[in-house]
Amino acid sequence: MPPASKIKVAFYCFFPGGGIGQYTHELLSQLMCLESLSVSLYCPPNFEWLDKAKYETHPVLFQISSSQPLIRKMKFLMGQWINPNRFLHHAVKSKAHIVHFSNFNHLTYPAWKGFKTKNAPLVQACTAHDVKRAVPILNRNWETRQLSEFYKDCRIIFVHGENQKQELESFTGKGNYKTVIVPMGPFEFPGSQHSQKTKFEKKDNQASKGLFFGNIRDEKNLDGLLKALSIDPEKVQLTVAGKSGISGHKSIQYYQDLADSLGLKGKILWLDGHVPEDQVSELFQSSDWVALPYKDKFTSQSGVFNIATHYSKPMLITPAPTFKEIFAKYSLGELAINESPGEMQIALKRLIQGIKTSKYDGFQSYQDYHTWEKNAELTKSAYQESVDPRVESI
Repeated sequence: MPPASKIKVAFYCFFPGGGIGQYTHELLSQLMCLESLSVSLYCPPNFEWLDKAKYETHPVLFQISSSQPLIRKMKFLMGQWINPNRFLHHAVKSKAHIVHFSNFNHLTYPAWKGFKTKNAPLVQACTAHDVKRAVPILNRNWETRQLSEFYKDCRIIFVHGENQKQELESFTGKGNYKTVIVPMGPFEFPGSQHSQKTKFEKKDNQASKGLFFGNIRDEKNLDGLLKALSIDPEKVQLTVAGKSGISGHKSIQYYQDLADSLGLKGKILWLDGHVPEDQVSELFQSSDWVALPYKDKFTSQSGVFNIATHYSKPMLITPAPTFKEIFAKYSLGELAINESPGEMQIALKRLIQGIKTSKYDGFQSYQDYHTWEKNAELTKSAYQESVDPRVESI
């Protein structure tokens, strides 16, 4: 490729926040530093990282957020058709070479799949944060077919690990796409420092402080964790910090009542609601360990995991597919045999003892390998292989 030419990449992010939004922001923040690329993001006006973005942004997507559940559902469905069409219209107009989907609206794929081929020879790429959607939007069979078609039409599909790569190939069968593994990177927050740089002396008789962080959803198994803690409640304290009340999931009151019935009253600090960015660092640094007791149906990537690795906080985890692969390579905490309270309690005992002896020494290696700079280079290389080397200069 001539030195003067650049590959122009248009990114699509359907949702205004969450772990996928932060991943997209962190990756774009590094991709924009590479001379061979020109990157831009198409997102809704309330995208959480707009004010921080130094890369080119276009907040032109239809905003799907609403405080009213019924209106939010209606806008979500409308956005399935409006936003991919609007994005592709702008991408073609901008003369992009690659369209990179951070989210993909497979429900309506037949309504917009032909846009790029009719108007420009765009290379279709995506990041499959979740290979398959856990819950159908309207009809599982229809959505499964359309998602498979979407993947098969991609030139590049980015995944975060070998387990996801195998799941993708099993789901789609043979395809002409190239699968590229780009790991997740640590998430940093204002005022943060790696915990190994700030040591806190801890007395043996103090309770071990755990943290359950993030949106409270059923598949994250908070009730299982509470039952595990109740087996030996004198030695631990837990902070539950995150937004509850998500439609279709148990309320915070359910968990609070459960904790009281299990004899955990006074052992749990409840912080219900969105945690401001400037408080995230303090929450993680003041905790001894982080709980990710997720059920095996949790197949998504975990933003909480990315934050915990940044702060070098040992983790209590269950064998969700997202975590097993990483824990096999790095000493980052304890893996319970399964998601049952009894097995989690056994793993938690090992974790508390391991923290006292500084057993978990894999964080530095993990941080050295999982950097956004390396992720950007891997992404760039995949882009370069996917486009015609005679890309026009921009």
